[in-house]
Amino acid sequence: MNAFMRHNTWDSWCVTRRLFNPRFQYDVRHYTPEQELVKSKKMSQLSTAKQRELGAELRRIRTRAGYLATDMSRMLGWPASTISRLESGLRNYQAGDIAIYLARARATPGELDELVALDRRPDDGYQVRGHPAGFPDDLPLVKVLDTGSQSVTAYAPVEIPRQLQIEPYTRETLARVGHESGDALDTTVHTRLASQPTSLRMPGPFTFYVHQNTLDLPSQDPSLVHEQVLHLLLVSSLPNFRIHLVPSESAVVADIRTGATIYEHDQHRPVLHLQQLTTSLFLENDRDVSFYTGLVARIADKALTRQQTREWLTEHLANIEQR
Repeated sequence: MNAFMRHNTWDSWCVTRRLFNPRFQYDVRHYTPEQELVKSKKMSQLSTAKQRELGAELRRIRTRAGYLATDMSRMLGWPASTISRLESGLRNYQAGDIAIYLARARATPGELDELVALDRRPDDGYQVRGHPAGFPDDLPLVKVLDTGSQSVTAYAPVEIPRQLQIEPYTRETLARVGHESGDALDTTVHTRLASQPTSLRMPGPFTFYVHQNTLDLPSQDPSLVHEQVLHLLLVSSLPNFRIHLVPSESAVVADIRTGATIYEHDQHRPVLHLQQLTTSLFLENDRDVSFYTGLVARIADKALTRQQTREWLTEHLANIEQR
């Protein structure tokens, strides 16, 4: 058996233990009725993705108007702590609060209609957002999750995760799904690169399971392939980045074609992001998150360790340089 393919039991156990740690609130262990009640009460106190999205939009609009949180507190007659928790997605609000806040913060009519409509949507653990082909990065909810999560775990079966892409790879990937060259594509590429966790200096951890097939890049430009693989190798050395290669012959993941990203935070419910070409689905229900958590655990069991991945990337890079 190739040395890079040997399974490291300890590494897999550590990954699985972290994924099923109760503090992340979506483990699949069996609970007694009393434990289920405690767990349910604790989960009900955590904010939802919709609350976080609304809060971030309120803060953005207030800041654009030049108001401090204390200004809003004075104008609305609300405690400053209420404003802070509302904008952080940590407070439930009454019907009409969002519209009142937006009117005071000088929101545009379009923003008022859009956010009031969002406020009225059911907060049932299923949120759907449309976006340009292959580009969910500019969605307010994605921005909230990217910048406001304590840890991110992603599996990418088709292409290199957007958080790890270099500029030429991003440009080529978006061009394949219909984005035409020009200022609009330049802006789109810049937005993706600016949102990457390396540029935001976020603590992480960031765990990525990258399928080997994604490194068989469609481009015939050897320099692009070399640059992207080298970037993965460099990022894999950062302490909070955990990149694991999933071998192409791994039968357990052979039929899994949809990537998944799990966002975790102690004060918010875990959120699962499933990206389609022009639509993103965000799930928060325990059953959905638990299913994908178990799926990621199975993938982790077949993936190379961090060190094995670095060795594989180094060898692959050497092979590219010899072509």
